[in-house]
Amino acid sequence: MTKLSILIIIAFFFPAIAICQDPDVFPSIDKKDLPEAKFSTVRSFNGESLYGYIDGGADLYMEYGFTAVQVVEFTYLKGKYKIEIYKMNNPESAFGIFSVSRFRCRNRPDFTLLTCQNKYQLQICSGQYYISIINGSGTRADSAVSITAGRKIIGKISGPSVDLAEFFPENAAETVRSESCLIKGKLGIINGSPDMEEYLRELSGCTACILKSPGKTLISARFESKEDLRKFGESHNWAMDRINYTLSEMPGGEQVKKFSDNHVLIEILSTR
Repeated sequence: MTKLSILIIIAFFFPAIAICQDPDVFPSIDKKDLPEAKFSTVRSFNGESLYGYIDGGADLYMEYGFTAVQVVEFTYLKGKYKIEIYKMNNPESAFGIFSVSRFRCRNRPDFTLLTCQNKYQLQICSGQYYISIINGSGTRADSAVSITAGRKIIGKISGPSVDLAEFFPENAAETVRSESCLIKGKLGIINGSPDMEEYLRELSGCTACILKSPGKTLISARFESKEDLRKFGESHNWAMDRINYTLSEMPGGEQVKKFSDNHVLIEILSTR
């Protein structure tokens, strides 16, 4: 084979290879999506550089598993908007950040399963992305533009979103999506369920989903190992040998059952 033939083959295949190997493509928005908008220069932060962008809040994202964030601002008609697109390690981590960050959801636009909108912010979780769209005025027009921008971004995301059935197989999926919070460490507890901070003080090596209803709190805790589960149980004086696949009362009054050898459901009544 001649050198020219080799060069032709490389030139033909290299672009396809480059596209397949680019893991940093973000589902962003630009003038192709909103031709009349004026966009700022896109800023990107990954790894430790996140501290240069949100010094006080970076630790929370790191706790959940942060990959990168892309930030862009734009003006459209009379409104000003800021979009942050956080790429997390996996869909579970993206939902975790969404679940402990959503604030006063006035409505939940239905263009995707996980949304939360108030006057000044639209929050979205899709795939391994957590998206925040902030507007400057809080008008109905701003909310409408935010939804339009959100739809454009969501249309560029592929891959599965989080599946929470593992944590609460007996509860309605919509209730779990809209009302639960997923934690992966102490900062997640503080931000998502501060009233449970003392009870979960010894929690480590664990991903937990918390679902509250009147009079009852459910904690679905999936530990990385049986040893991590044992240490947490002993911190609450659990009778570990009594834990099986039906709810059993522990010395502290909570009810516990197991889903697997390292995954348990804890039921705590508010009267205890």
